[in-house]
Amino acid sequence: MAHAVADLRSVLTSGALDDAEREDILGFAIGVGELLRQGEAAAIITTGIVDRRSTTAERFDIASDCRSANEVMQRVTGAAPTTVKRWSRLASVVKPVRVLASGEERPADFPALRDALTHGAIGADGLEAATRTLREITDRVAPADLVEVDEALAALTTTTGTPVMCTGTPVMCDTLRDVALRMATELDVTGADDEEERAMTGRALRIGVKRNGLVPVSGQLMPEVAGWLAVHLDAINNPHGTPAGVKFRPSDESDETADVRSMAQRNHDALGVILAAVANVPDLPLSSACAPVLVVHVEESTLASGEGWASVPGADGTGTDVPVPVATAEHVGCCGTIQRVTTAANGRLITLTEGGRLFSPGQRRAIAHRDRVCVIPGCHTPARWCEYHHVRDWAKGGKTTVDNGVLICWHHHRFIDRMEWTIRMHDGVPEVRPPGWIDPTGAWSPTGPRVAAASRRRV
Repeated sequence: MAHAVADLRSVLTSGALDDAEREDILGFAIGVGELLRQGEAAAIITTGIVDRRSTTAERFDIASDCRSANEVMQRVTGAAPTTVKRWSRLASVVKPVRVLASGEERPADFPALRDALTHGAIGADGLEAATRTLREITDRVAPADLVEVDEALAALTTTTGTPVMCTGTPVMCDTLRDVALRMATELDVTGADDEEERAMTGRALRIGVKRNGLVPVSGQLMPEVAGWLAVHLDAINNPHGTPAGVKFRPSDESDETADVRSMAQRNHDALGVILAAVANVPDLPLSSACAPVLVVHVEESTLASGEGWASVPGADGTGTDVPVPVATAEHVGCCGTIQRVTTAANGRLITLTEGGRLFSPGQRRAIAHRDRVCVIPGCHTPARWCEYHHVRDWAKGGKTTVDNGVLICWHHHRFIDRMEWTIRMHDGVPEVRPPGWIDPTGAWSPTGPRVAAASRRRV
């Protein structure tokens, strides 16, 4: 082992890898993978031994001047406590044959996978992938069936049918996980009802308290709920992921075709689109005898200046008002009704006026028929997922008419001002002017599927 470590250190410190041929780099990576799997196997087995001997009269941990077996492995390997905890858990999964105090011999758990681990055919990730599902059904299936599955999974980890070391191609963790799940499902036919009951009990969705400008969300979804969410996220994200068209990005970046959002950010924005669209569903349950409405509180002077803070009641788990930038109020106000409330010094309501800011159902149908998709070039979010935007701000005298409204998706609507896109209406048709980094000429371009089709016919 010392020679392998010295050789590896020599390659890394010499810089020879930077200019190596592709085949040499791949060969080196294969060797690294073999060392990694073998090293993880050694760590798992050693952790299991330290754990076991720390529970006997020997007290391996105390004799090593440590508080626990976990600390022993932390000190000798430099690994984090969570990493050592994982090694410990995996060691308990593949326990060897052991003799109990009564003299009874307890068979090994997953002996074939343990053999594959000790020979370096799989590492920690592979063992986790192969056994996670099987651990859940060990009490509900026949031991002989588990032995058969164990052997079948171990055979997948090799190219020769027996565990090998430093030869062959390692199996991918996803493959092991999929095969193990399929086998467990076939064995545990009666476990479906139990899983359904556990899932029903454990389902949850929690909204946390705002921190650093964001509200954390956590929980566990039923598979069908997660499936519905995934379908909608994919439907919304796919148009943004197409290579054609212009993507929203800061103006100081040069690659004009890239979407700089991470997948997590895209999923967040897609969820915003979904929730905004759901609010317009006619059969949605009522709240206080009217359709659910997102309320944003903001001082009129703050809204006029465009600087400062607004608040959203109940936007976190406490149910209190959560401070948000005034840009949030501007975005929500563009989509909904504005109510102006005047209060006395003691809090008494004096006046309440409501502005007709919302587009009517008929106006929405007309705008959707004209624009079909988000008007920003390159974004193909369909009308049913879009919001309705006043081209000339309603607060600045813009009318709620079809000639002053356009379709725009949640993401582009939320950041339309920041990203320097400009929209105007010309003869009843939306026109868009991109930021200067996309088109330095500042030209206006008609938008919408009909305009694009007409342009192609003219060409």
